[in-house]
Amino acid sequence: MKKTGTVIGALLFMLLFISGCTKAIPAEEAANILIDTMIYDQQTEAFQTNFANSEELTEIFVEQRTLFEENFTQGILQTGEAVDEQLAMEISEMVMQQMRETTSYKIKNITETKPIYHVTYEIQGFNLLQLFKESLTELLVRIQNDNELVKDEKTLIATTVAIMQEKIPTIEANDTSTEVTLQLKVNRGKWEIVNGQDEALSSLYLAFFSGMRSQEELTNAMTEALSEIEVPSMGEPTN
Repeated sequence: MKKTGTVIGALLFMLLFISGCTKAIPAEEAANILIDTMIYDQQTEAFQTNFANSEELTEIFVEQRTLFEENFTQGILQTGEAVDEQLAMEISEMVMQQMRETTSYKIKNITETKPIYHVTYEIQGFNLLQLFKESLTELLVRIQNDNELVKDEKTLIATTVAIMQEKIPTIEANDTSTEVTLQLKVNRGKWEIVNGQDEALSSLYLAFFSGMRSQEELTNAMTEALSEIEVPSMGEPTN
């Protein structure tokens, strides 16, 4: 009986030893799985299997998406008037779907300075700026044809939302790419994102949804685009 217990103990030790020596998947494969899960909602099982802090990272991904949904509609509409929550969700979901269908990425390079792997992604993100320009141009044309639109903010918002719903399916990815670098490391046979990567994760997410690296860069680009918009002459307004 004592010998049997010894054998069982030895087997358990071997199992623990083997599990502790699990080899991590290659860095490039891990880097692809991370983006496929974070942005495209794919390879989620592989992500859970190969990333040590998968639950924590999933929460971060959800937070980033929620932040985008909360800020996107108000930012595009440039209004203090409350937008219907359901409508805002529908608009942001349309953008997310179009983003997933049109954007792409590749891993430009991976460099190692042990124990850190520096993964540089090259991202062709959704052309959010083009959506902004086309929607605003169309809105200004409609206002020029009917000045009554500006007299009621709710009507103005409804018109803008309708224009965006028309425009979103026509917007493609940016022609130019955006580079973002993320740091990964191996922890007991599984990958994890190095601590202190909040800014890099935010940049990564924003790069896919706007082709920009930061909110400041996006705001500046929108301000510049606003100054460049020209409305074609449509004759005298109706009111």
